[in-house]
Amino acid sequence: MDELLIKVFICTENYYLYKGVVCSLSERLNCHFVWIKDIDSNKTQLLQEIQPQDIVILLTETNVIDFYFLINLCKCNCKVIMASSEQNWLLNIMFNFVMMNCKFYLSDLLLAIHSKNKNCYYAQYPRFTRQEKKVLFYTSKGHSVSDMSKYLDISEKTIYQHQRNALNKIGMTKPRNVVGLPKNFIEFLFHKHN
Repeated sequence: MDELLIKVFICTENYYLYKGVVCSLSERLNCHFVWIKDIDSNKTQLLQEIQPQDIVILLTETNVIDFYFLINLCKCNCKVIMASSEQNWLLNIMFNFVMMNCKFYLSDLLLAIHSKNKNCYYAQYPRFTRQEKKVLFYTSKGHSVSDMSKYLDISEKTIYQHQRNALNKIGMTKPRNVVGLPKNFIEFLFHKHN
């Protein structure tokens, strides 16, 4: 009986992290490991290689990952494990990724690999109002609440409310964490018709 060989795609720029994961998992899993050093350069080819039985492990900073890559990765219907410093983060809600702490142990990784999560064949995007999108955009660019109040001609109290609502929808509590969002996420929100 010919069994399908599972591929484990490990996305990280850190060679030692990649080798550490491979050494730790190679004795426990019968699979082929693929190192993805730069997601942007290998994006199209990578997505064509991924099969539903494969596993993608994202061990890179979230803000260097292209949001459109994550959308297309979701369509591959494979298991995606993401190491993140934000435990209650938006990507888990949107894409049904398996999340683990960025300071993980081998047991955490094995638990994530063997976890049973339902496949999510489409991304579920949070719905933002027009004002929440604008406030989130200005927040991501580092503007203060008083600056946003002047730009948008809205009271500071209302800006705070829009900011709080937008941050809640993406699973964040502090405006400074917005810089950790994937590349192109804010632009995607502006072009997405809610």
